[in-house]
Amino acid sequence: ASFRRAGCWTMAASGNGTTPSLDVRLTRSQSGNILDIDFIGGLSEVAGSSAPAAAAAAPATTTAIATVAPSCSSTAVVISGRKLRILEHRVHKVEMRTRENGESEEELVVSNLRPFTLKVGVHDSADVPIVDCSLPLRATLLYENGSAVKQTSLSEPLLVGETDVVALQGAATFKLRITSLSSHRDKQRFRIQVAPQEESLTRTEPLLSVVTDPMKSVTKLGRAMPPPPLPSPGGDAAAEGVKRRCRETLDAHAQSIAQLQETHVQIAAELEAVASLAQRAVRAKAEPTSVAAPV
Repeated sequence: ASFRRAGCWTMAASGNGTTPSLDVRLTRSQSGNILDIDFIGGLSEVAGSSAPAAAAAAPATTTAIATVAPSCSSTAVVISGRKLRILEHRVHKVEMRTRENGESEEELVVSNLRPFTLKVGVHDSADVPIVDCSLPLRATLLYENGSAVKQTSLSEPLLVGETDVVALQGAATFKLRITSLSSHRDKQRFRIQVAPQEESLTRTEPLLSVVTDPMKSVTKLGRAMPPPPLPSPGGDAAAEGVKRRCRETLDAHAQSIAQLQETHVQIAAELEAVASLAQRAVRAKAEPTSVAAPV
């Protein structure tokens, strides 16, 4: 087995009598286990000359001071309370899909032609935002099962937009666009994973990684069906409030349309005046100029 010297401890005993100087040397293995302890210098003097003094100073308090110089590095995982949390995930459409077991669930849908927004926050172990941090983050594309999405062509990356963002004051906002389609990937859905740009941070702080809910990527979103109205506990009063707000909205739209029509009439009149002036200028240039004959 191979051994190494881990360091030297210098110990001083305070009390009545002579203060000896004593060196303690530890021999450790490469794994860090203590194999041997050597006492160097002044051990016999401590046993002989200071025995009476130690007996007379029995009630005195003995203080030991030790300093160790570290000589090896550790690869242990650093325990930290920091974690990432999804604060906002805006998609283009939400549809209802039926699972294999017959249950219905919401399905997030994005278009490969439009970007969507993802906002994450850096929180501590008590789920409180850490506002005094600056953490470079990176967004990557995964399948719904967590495996990496492979690039199949060299034309365009799978995930474009603001993929590298620094979390300032405890939050980072990504504007992303998935270029691949679920129909081209065996109808698989995608997730976005956000983690530190430094891979070592992900290994030492595994909670600094978060993934979104699965999303289906399509080209055309189509028309979203309005959700059915929910029964209101307020009864007729709530229904009247909804009707009143609808009437106010329709009146506001009607006023806007009337203003647009009036503006359109004014613009048409001005265009007609400009056209009339242009025609006059053309006719003036076309008429021959009469020149007086010399006398």
